[in-house]
Amino acid sequence: MRGDRRYLAQDEEIVLRVRRHPAVIFTVLFQTAVVVVGALAIGFMVSPRKTGDLVDTLVGFVALAAVVRLAWRMWEWRADRIVVTDRRIFEVSGVLTRKVASMPLVKMTDITYRRSVLGRLLGYGELIVETAGQDQSLNRITHLPHPDDFYRTITWLVTGGLTPRAEPEDDYYVDDDDTGPLPRVVV
Repeated sequence: MRGDRRYLAQDEEIVLRVRRHPAVIFTVLFQTAVVVVGALAIGFMVSPRKTGDLVDTLVGFVALAAVVRLAWRMWEWRADRIVVTDRRIFEVSGVLTRKVASMPLVKMTDITYRRSVLGRLLGYGELIVETAGQDQSLNRITHLPHPDDFYRTITWLVTGGLTPRAEPEDDYYVDDDDTGPLPRVVV
């Protein structure tokens, strides 16, 4: 993440830098586990016969492909990041071919912040950003870790960095921990 300075304009400062929540790769991890366990089961069922060598080899290649796919996705997850500066938000993605998608903060008109039940349990959320009359490449940012902090930072920057009130005076103040009745699982 040290190389993000190369994407900054003159006098632009990084305010926040995050990598997507590891939940992004849970599906691929589960799929890989199923393929490897399935390959092992097929291998044990077919191997006692002498004609099982071809089947074992093919199933082994399928399992190897699944593991290579998992390694690639983990490498992508490690390389991808979202950076918020004092002027814009940008996402750096790609392992071999680098892609930088950017959106100036002044173009943001509406910000929607969502957390599913699973997101509340695991500690990630989603930010949906709308701009005036045009689609942007960063209109939906999913699997944000510490989404409350991310949302507060974006909102603070979009509103011009105005200092919010220190303490709400209302009796119906809601605590920061937005899991509701659900416990939080730390990953």
